[in-house]
Amino acid sequence: MLNLPSKLLLYPQTFLSSEMATKIFPLVSKIVVIKLPRTLEIMEAIYKDFSFSWKEIVTFLELKKEIKVNWEEIEKEVRAIEEWGLNFRTPENLKYFSQFKETLEESLEELFPSFSRKKAKEKSEEAFKIKRALILLCLAENLDFKLSEVEKSLREMEKKYNQIFEEKIIGEDETFEKIANIKEPLQMSFYNRELSNLNLRIFAWKLIGKYLDWDSVLPLSDVLITDKNLLEEWKEKFPFEEEKAFNEEIKFYRFKTSIFEMLEISEVNFSKSSSETGVVFLNL
Repeated sequence: MLNLPSKLLLYPQTFLSSEMATKIFPLVSKIVVIKLPRTLEIMEAIYKDFSFSWKEIVTFLELKKEIKVNWEEIEKEVRAIEEWGLNFRTPENLKYFSQFKETLEESLEELFPSFSRKKAKEKSEEAFKIKRALILLCLAENLDFKLSEVEKSLREMEKKYNQIFEEKIIGEDETFEKIANIKEPLQMSFYNRELSNLNLRIFAWKLIGKYLDWDSVLPLSDVLITDKNLLEEWKEKFPFEEEKAFNEEIKFYRFKTSIFEMLEISEVNFSKSSSETGVVFLNL
């Protein structure tokens, strides 16, 4: 049987559902995850019932010590962006936005100074890039968590539906049609296995990559991904070999390039990294 690498970098997200975590955590020694303000809180909420100690497996990748970030300000702006987005989630509100675009964009810059072009020029370009990347990653993490909660609720609804109608109403009627056919389109709508806004996540990693404390997690030459589109993109860019699959849900590839070149992260000491990168694709 194929042995997976002992240490994997979760990319390009910071959230891994409990279903996925139970599949991969027992097979490795360490999972490296970028630490955002809510990352640990979310993990504690969704991994609390695990039978193994997941905290011994998760290793957080943080910013270099010399990089100073106001996390409270970032969290505040993330909440404001999410609230602002909710206000324009319907076609009617989007139509309103197009009619008063300039006025609303001015209010947007007041709410989110990080995205103000004028203020960005006045501030350090480096600080602006870091904040922009962190906000994008925080938004992605929140979205992944919320979609996972929706999926969980759908499963609970299915379980309760089947229990009520099978046990209390129709008994053991073999002709009873389960809710699966009803739930399927709902689940596909609310929780797509492909990562939303994949390109924005990759863009955020490119911005933040050189400011991360990679020395704290080296040696590191293997990546864990869950998005098939990302895998196909890498296959087109880099030479690779597909190893024997661990099982139907876990596949392993060896790419002939370094991990930092694959992630397009500049200004990192490549001499400390392997010339090859292992990619574990978790496909649930």
